[in-house]
Amino acid sequence: MSRIKSFFTVSRWKIQLVSIATVLLGPLYAADSISQLYSIDLVFFALFFFSTVTFSCNINCYYDRKVDSLKKIELSQAVEDLGIRTLRDTMYIESFISFTLLGILFFRGYPIVSLLGIIGWILAYAYSAPPFRLKSRGYLSPIPVNIGVYVLPILAGHYIVSSTPSSSFLVFLAGYAILNLGINLVNVAEDHEVDKSCGIETISHKIGFGNTVVMAGMTTFTGAVMVIVTLYSQTHGVYSLLFFSMMVMTTMFTSYDIWIISSKEDKEKWAQNKGRRLPLYFIGTRYPMILLLLFSIL
Repeated sequence: MSRIKSFFTVSRWKIQLVSIATVLLGPLYAADSISQLYSIDLVFFALFFFSTVTFSCNINCYYDRKVDSLKKIELSQAVEDLGIRTLRDTMYIESFISFTLLGILFFRGYPIVSLLGIIGWILAYAYSAPPFRLKSRGYLSPIPVNIGVYVLPILAGHYIVSSTPSSSFLVFLAGYAILNLGINLVNVAEDHEVDKSCGIETISHKIGFGNTVVMAGMTTFTGAVMVIVTLYSQTHGVYSLLFFSMMVMTTMFTSYDIWIISSKEDKEKWAQNKGRRLPLYFIGTRYPMILLLLFSIL
């Protein structure tokens, strides 16, 4: 039981929960009716997504176990309890599952989805593993997460339902990625000192801590506006309008809550405090979008 618990810990089960929305956003945006979502191919896609997210979390914990021992002790302890060899073998199995599912999708007529999936897996690997270790490559450090988690899966999910993304969807996709970039920059700022002490150079060390929190506020607000404008056109009916209003409030609250970090004298302390709210930011911004899009096609 303890090894199962350790596996869930290194698989970042809280991240998995808030990532359900990522699987659904693309298909829901593309669908004109609920019947379009009754597809075994969406099941294959969802299984691929979660196997790859699990792999990306596992490989990050595997290579960051020394760093995590300084701050995220539960992660480094979970790696030790699970065992290095067991974790490594588990990642091989996860990768096999991911590429098997991509092969299935390819032969079922979704070559673009398979290509996007391969790129996503490569980014997951290159983010944490040497010699690439993009998380320590300064300006490049935000790219794997923002492209691999907030762009490629949503675009791939759209292609399962429709192979012709609209211009409004592409603007929404860009806004969603920018919004989540801002939220994730809070996490980057929160880890600024620990990463520095471990020789990890993120974008925060390139542009400075103060500029990072300012950038977090600006990108969160910009992304929120883009998402609000594009999702308004998807609002049809009383219930979707209700969830649209909720989404406006939660995204604006999130952008404001992050923006105020830059106005505080003790920015480091405020970044640490706001970092604890990341799950709230993710849930509060994503799930009203899901409900809005769902009720717009019911």
